[in-house]
Amino acid sequence: MTIDEIKSVSIVQFLETEGYQYAYIHRGNYWYLSPFRAESSPSFNVSPTKNLWNDFGASSGGNIINLVQKMHPSWNNHQVLTYLEQQIKNHNLKYAEDYETMTKEQQRRNAWNKSHIAEKGNERKSITFIDCISNLSHPNLKRYILQRRVDFEVAQEFCKEIHYHINDKHYYAIAFENVDGGMEIRNKYCKRSIGKKTISVIKPNGESHSECCIFEGFFDMLTYASIRKWMMDIQLCVENDCDYIVLNSISNIKSALPYLQVYDVVHCYLDNDAAGIATTKKIKDEYSNKVIDESVRYPNFKDLNDVINGIVKE
Repeated sequence: MTIDEIKSVSIVQFLETEGYQYAYIHRGNYWYLSPFRAESSPSFNVSPTKNLWNDFGASSGGNIINLVQKMHPSWNNHQVLTYLEQQIKNHNLKYAEDYETMTKEQQRRNAWNKSHIAEKGNERKSITFIDCISNLSHPNLKRYILQRRVDFEVAQEFCKEIHYHINDKHYYAIAFENVDGGMEIRNKYCKRSIGKKTISVIKPNGESHSECCIFEGFFDMLTYASIRKWMMDIQLCVENDCDYIVLNSISNIKSALPYLQVYDVVHCYLDNDAAGIATTKKIKDEYSNKVIDESVRYPNFKDLNDVINGIVKE
């Protein structure tokens, strides 16, 4: 078997063969008592659609190979793969989704992306005309938001739905407004801006707070707000209510710095990469006595949305 084939085998089925039964299913995801420690409240999550696991209690996760590696830390890679191949054969484990279908879909996407590169380049040079802005409701946009594991009602609170056209082609997307009336535009296939690109300042419930959380992108902010709404005890959120500041690009950090003056505490939820670290340092250089680097809450993940999706940082 190839590595990709092994990775595609259902983690839920594999755990069952190992004697682990899920405690409950929430929003299509399976929750277990962690196989790595004794606990009374399930903190181990498996997403069957992504076929990834996430141990929120230890801030770790990954695919089925990573799981066996953590279960048997003394094993080398050959022992891990041999064991998995044997278990797959003995228990007739199935792919989380049809492997050939998944491969063909990836090939189709690659071909689509290649054929549209030139077209997208021309669109960027064209004028964007906004047809309408409304409350977020399109089923495809809802599906995309839920795939990112963000609460749809939270997305509706902070985002809008935009319909626009470029030349003779019409599009729709999620719209997130910034302080100058520009918008960040997202859907499953598109990531762009309309109007001036700058930061966004959000005051939940229309109230100002003495503390703020600063994020790089609005999906990280939506993830944070979703976790607070769900009251998930995974130690990602700060205790107090905060305002939200979204950079929309780390290049906007200079625009954000003056807004931070009014806050007693600034919580930095930036990416765990070189750019995120450098941006947090810039904020600390300006307001060192009140800045907290909250990226230590998710050391094994690039950002907050990766945490909730179980995408471990390489």
